[in-house]
Amino acid sequence: MKVKELKINPVPEKKSLRFVVHWLMMMPILPFIFLGIIYYVIDKKILNDLYQQILENKGYFCIFVFYWLFAAINLAREIFSYLLVEEVCYVENKVFYYQKFRIAFGMRKLMKKLEIPLSEILEVKEGKKPFFLCFLYSIITHRNAVEIKTRDSKKYEIMNSIVFGDKDSQSPNSYVTNERIKKILNKVKEMIFKTKNTLNF
Repeated sequence: MKVKELKINPVPEKKSLRFVVHWLMMMPILPFIFLGIIYYVIDKKILNDLYQQILENKGYFCIFVFYWLFAAINLAREIFSYLLVEEVCYVENKVFYYQKFRIAFGMRKLMKKLEIPLSEILEVKEGKKPFFLCFLYSIITHRNAVEIKTRDSKKYEIMNSIVFGDKDSQSPNSYVTNERIKKILNKVKEMIFKTKNTLNF
């Protein structure tokens, strides 16, 4: 028998927010769109002048392109890993199940899954807080709400607590995020330990 499952999604069901997230993945081609607008709509002379400036400063331009592509690719990776996802967990037949799906462009793909026997779970606690300067190396911050420790000393961090939408819900250490973490953690704890107590583990 399946115990009530918990399902979370970092991006609310609002179409406008999902559109913004998908649009962010277009960052690598935005400069080309911008240049196309200049060429066809504004003035070709501006583009020609820009081209001459690029030729005169090839070194700086190459550095700019490298960093731009690096940032754009990293942003796309983080969007696919932390925003366009759905996490589901539940208990069934004395086993804790966890699944993480990628949901993008109308497709749903399994990214990660865990199957942990309840008898192997020793501790369920709040996930670690990220380094306070995490935004310097991670464009999209995230924070897992739950950490599960098993008898073989393995640790599993699951259930991202960040919600895309506003400043407070996207900050990993804000009051809003901390409250969301407490709710998620309590639900997972109840799911696991209520079943363990019922089955006398």
